[in-house]
Amino acid sequence: MAQQKPDRGFYQKYFRDIDVVHGLQTKPEDREWLLSTPPDDIKQSDVVLYLGCNVLRTTHMIRTVTDIFKLMGVSYAAVGGKTYCCGIQHFQRGDEESGRSVAATTAANFQKFNPEQVVMWCPSCIYFYDDIMDMRGKSFDFNHVSEFLVDNIDKLDFKPQPETTVAMHYHTGREQGDAEAESAKTLLSRLPGVNLIDVGTDVRFGRHCTPAVREKMGSEEWEAMATGFVEKAVSLGANTFATLYHGCQRHMCRYEADYPVKVEHYLTLVGRALGIQHEDLHKKHVLSGDVDAIMEETSPCAVANNISPEEARASIENNYARR
Repeated sequence: MAQQKPDRGFYQKYFRDIDVVHGLQTKPEDREWLLSTPPDDIKQSDVVLYLGCNVLRTTHMIRTVTDIFKLMGVSYAAVGGKTYCCGIQHFQRGDEESGRSVAATTAANFQKFNPEQVVMWCPSCIYFYDDIMDMRGKSFDFNHVSEFLVDNIDKLDFKPQPETTVAMHYHTGREQGDAEAESAKTLLSRLPGVNLIDVGTDVRFGRHCTPAVREKMGSEEWEAMATGFVEKAVSLGANTFATLYHGCQRHMCRYEADYPVKVEHYLTLVGRALGIQHEDLHKKHVLSGDVDAIMEETSPCAVANNISPEEARASIENNYARR
């Protein structure tokens, strides 16, 4: 039976929640990434750094990767948010025509920059463009951030860091996903002071950690699987559990409260070795769970983004309140 299409109100609510979480972490004047449609006369960039939508919930990752690109001297433009949706949200809900139309519009927006490469961040975006959309004939190449950084690793001058043993959470089951995991491992293994250990993974994690994967598997089974890898990492001496994707970091950062291990996105470690450090505000708020304290801390950003106190509180309660 065909899946029923959601009404347009679903998408408005979905993307508004992303916008509000993002707006509680950063002021408009501090963003060096484009959230709106580029004008036709936009400046040419060799690389379009395509962030996708949900990474906006973890703004520290955007700050980190854009700082790395600047340090490398890359001619780039970073774009993301609902204006640059890949279409997978529509496609997965049975609205295939809209999904393809949204994806085509986003690809046309890439083309305005006349790039040589589109460096992708989100595994769902990569999957959708690789496996669903026919992008033959495009004038630019697709690449994942981890692969792009490995290709340009000679431009990265890593500085020694305190000794740390790192176990990386990663995904398998797709050739592209395996390549992204290997690239992230390569980057971590090149960091002075990092001892990288492999704790393995489980194909049941799917393409990346999402609420849909947990719902399909069952929350108890997913939780047992996830904590099993954290416990294995700790038993093997890891003091850092590195995540591969933004969704993974959002869901696994809470384990830092229960286990003697830091949970950090792999690019946080890479950035730190380059002198780049941005606080993971999502993790901070998750571990805090104090709605009033988070309200007070995020108030300047909320005001700057015209987010009402009522909407800010509702978002904070939904995303960060202690359970």
